[in-house]
Amino acid sequence: MKKFLIHCLIICFASSYVTSCTYNDINKKVDCSISDLSLSLVGKSDATSCKSIDGQITMSASGGITPYDFSLGDGVYQTNPVFDRLAPGSYLITVKDVNGCKRSVQVEIGAANSTLAAATSATPDTDCFAGNGSIAVSPSGGTGPYLIKIDNGSFASPSSFANLESGNHTIIIKDAADCQRVVIVSVPHGSTGVSYANDITPIFVAACNFSGCHGAGTTGRDWTKFTDVKIDALDIKARTGNRSMPIGTGPFLTPQQIQLIACWVDDGALEN
Repeated sequence: MKKFLIHCLIICFASSYVTSCTYNDINKKVDCSISDLSLSLVGKSDATSCKSIDGQITMSASGGITPYDFSLGDGVYQTNPVFDRLAPGSYLITVKDVNGCKRSVQVEIGAANSTLAAATSATPDTDCFAGNGSIAVSPSGGTGPYLIKIDNGSFASPSSFANLESGNHTIIIKDAADCQRVVIVSVPHGSTGVSYANDITPIFVAACNFSGCHGAGTTGRDWTKFTDVKIDALDIKARTGNRSMPIGTGPFLTPQQIQLIACWVDDGALEN
């Protein structure tokens, strides 16, 4: 998932461009960290051979707010909790509820008569604009030598991959017998060091902090106050990213400004 595609909140502009921000008010906040949403494995079927794509995973969710949507890796969300036609590998399954809260579980699909496996490790991505995360892969079992590819790349013989953005990456290991194993590896988001005082506040001052929008004295939505911004941080990220704000004819936020907001929010929306 690429950073410039991250969903964000769009910021209200000067009164010369908009007359009111009331229809774009912030929605009620949900603290997903205290949600009782959970995801569990109901059952799975391993692939019948190392070259087969007939594995299956069935999941179940509870808690949170129904209905639920499920995804495999970074795939499209679906209401069906069953995933089939799977090759041998390690799959990340995610559930999302109506509030947007998410929970994930890693599920292994084996293969009959194959010992091919792989251990992986990842280092965080700490660059706001260009990924600098990495993944190391250590194949084992099966029949060496091994070939490895990442995402949409080609098979080669590297044991590590660099300059990766945070998010899920699909690793495929292939041995000399042409057996394959899929591993979905998540590169963590590390602190990018984006500053609220130096990077984010100037964006809000130029684009948001006006009477009728998010200026001083706006009850609950005063973005001259860090406490209000902190509460709205996730919505600000979402709506700047999807360009639902700022409303009106502009000026609009640049991709760089949108990305700075996203990185600051992902860093924890710190008062730094």
